[in-house]
Amino acid sequence: MADPRTRYERGLDVLSTLGGSEAAGRTLAEFFGTQGALGSIVLHTGAGEIWSRTELSRRDRSLVVICFLTALGREVELRHHVGGGLNHGLSREEIDEIMVQISAYAGVPVALAGAGIAGQVFAQVDGSEKRSNPPAAGELKDDEKRRADGLDVLNTLLGQPDMDMKFAEVATIDQLGEMGRLVLDFAFGDVWSRPQLSRRDRSLVVISVLAALSLMQELEIHLQGALNHGVTREEIEEVMLTLVIYGGFPRAIDGMHMARKVFAAADEAAS
Repeated sequence: MADPRTRYERGLDVLSTLGGSEAAGRTLAEFFGTQGALGSIVLHTGAGEIWSRTELSRRDRSLVVICFLTALGREVELRHHVGGGLNHGLSREEIDEIMVQISAYAGVPVALAGAGIAGQVFAQVDGSEKRSNPPAAGELKDDEKRRADGLDVLNTLLGQPDMDMKFAEVATIDQLGEMGRLVLDFAFGDVWSRPQLSRRDRSLVVISVLAALSLMQELEIHLQGALNHGVTREEIEEVMLTLVIYGGFPRAIDGMHMARKVFAAADEAAS
């Protein structure tokens, strides 16, 4: 059943949950009301038409938007959406881990900048100059453990539990050389295998970053990985719809075309 509320009413509801209270939502709505057509787009289209959709939870949409804004270096908006993410049910540990995951796909400097903003928001929530808890530490693994964990991630990304993983390991290194070793040991063995986010959530992070940065070749690979990790087709399309507001139509349309291409290939392989 369609939501009978007006776009303004739906938008106000979204702003209230992002801001953490009805009063905060009304303050935001009043501010956007002073911003002319641009403010109307934010309130009626961004919040009332896209954010209010139920095909992606608000917790997951906050995760996706935090990824867009971090990858694109939009620090002012990121500050607001980290707070919104907390209000939508993301934990501090999960937000920290989003930045860890981003480091492998948008670069460490980008991730450090995002982590710095997140830490400032946490401190502000605590009413102090510094955040009350440090980010979770990394696990220092030996070479054998890194590779084993990396191959396990590769296995779930590929969605082929019966695959000869030794063959997959050799093929990855043959194709990419030393870069292949970094994929297996750093991206997969160090980052993807951390327990602070589910692999489903990590896939959401990665496809959000890749779509925002218009990295279509890698996006194609990770869209299939996202499906294998439990992200639904509907949720993937919601990521691209949300990107319209935060990254513009060209990036979002390219992402949607790639998603439809991956879906069609999956259907053909299954038939």
